[in-house]
Amino acid sequence: MLSTAIVGLLAIGVAWVWKLNGAMKETPPEVLAQSPHRWTDKEMRETYQRIKANPIDWTSHLPPKLHRRYIVTGGSGGVGGQIVLHLLARGQPPESIRIVDFRKPDRSDMTVGPAAQVDFAQADITSPTVTSAAFDKPWPATVAKLPLTIFHTAAIIAPAERSLRTYDRVKRVNIDGVRHVLDASRASGATIFISMSSASVAYEPVQFWGNPLRRWPRNYWQAIDESDFDRPLRPHARFFGNYAHAKAVSERIISAANTPAFRTGLVRPANTIYGSSKGDQVVGYYLRAGTVPSWMPSIMQNFVHCGHVSLAHLLFEAALLRGGGSGGSGGGAMPACACRPFTVTDAGPPPTFEDLYSLLRATVATPPIRLVYLPPAWTLVLAHAVEWVDLASRLPALGRAVPRPGGDLALLQPAVFSAGAHYLASDAAARRGVDEGGIGYRHVHTTMEGVCQQVLEWNIEHRDRSS
Repeated sequence: MLSTAIVGLLAIGVAWVWKLNGAMKETPPEVLAQSPHRWTDKEMRETYQRIKANPIDWTSHLPPKLHRRYIVTGGSGGVGGQIVLHLLARGQPPESIRIVDFRKPDRSDMTVGPAAQVDFAQADITSPTVTSAAFDKPWPATVAKLPLTIFHTAAIIAPAERSLRTYDRVKRVNIDGVRHVLDASRASGATIFISMSSASVAYEPVQFWGNPLRRWPRNYWQAIDESDFDRPLRPHARFFGNYAHAKAVSERIISAANTPAFRTGLVRPANTIYGSSKGDQVVGYYLRAGTVPSWMPSIMQNFVHCGHVSLAHLLFEAALLRGGGSGGSGGGAMPACACRPFTVTDAGPPPTFEDLYSLLRATVATPPIRLVYLPPAWTLVLAHAVEWVDLASRLPALGRAVPRPGGDLALLQPAVFSAGAHYLASDAAARRGVDEGGIGYRHVHTTMEGVCQQVLEWNIEHRDRSS
């Protein structure tokens, strides 16, 4: 009798996972209706050739040079590095920029030319003393008296972690570190502080194991904007993971720090950031890895190039200085965009990940990309097992006996499936004019064009290294 019951339960479990797997392999019609056109081989190849003949030039889209100094925390990374490059491209002298990061830039586009002359201060922002020392480092006399802007992009990204047992690691950087950077910024006399947040702050976690009779998991697709910011902070369990919750907490800390003399703002990149083959964890990861497992070809999300994220930071700075002059003395009326978050995306409707995979194959990345498709629901079951092992390895009684998952396996946990659901983001608020409460954000290219640009840069660098 007992064995029959066990077999019956197993059969029910297998049937449940089988049904869920079928649902996760499809794109819901409600989602497809928002972006019904799939990228064709012809248009992808034509776009790549067009970008190859006329690469995307950001310079003409950047707001004018300002007579200011800049500290970019996380300036060695994808978005932070792009901000540095954009500042230089619009005419800021290298001596007016400082990167504060735990490691020096090693991107090829930041180790030559003016970028190689940008000052670097090594710092772990979890230490208030070390952070202050990096900010207090003397500036060259030619720029020492200029007003100061802070672009804060340093963060720890831990999409797999959702347990409070692992929260402290994220909190030390994304909450405590924010406080330390804010304190150091104010002590250094900064007048503008703009931080990179995340659109994941707006996600509700997906309920994959709810009612088995539902056609789709609850919250499997969501429209996201900044409306959550005007409501009370949700409890930790209503965020997809520790990263999103910590970012939401830090948003409110940064917002509360806003004053007429120290104006703050927040940029939320939508869903998937790409554009830096050295550092991004999507397109860049695929290019570096060559062979990539995926359970999400059917998933639709807005993508955003790191250049668009950088552009939003520079436009936000200009908006916060509206009425106060480029000196940033705090005079003039406070713009409505101050102390608020704004979501930014690429132009055009969102693609599916299969669109991205098709483009990487069609544009002939070097070496070619090979996708290994995994059954999504069965991979989710494995992810739960990995999470259980990970949490068990952190318990005093089991820590020595249970090995902690490492490498890519450690990232295979249920939280990444919530982060990898269908999210349709709106940047309408950011695109409003400054007088209308926005930051005057404007698109430079579509995701197809942006990925073609990244593959082109990768192929050129790969060819040069091979020759």
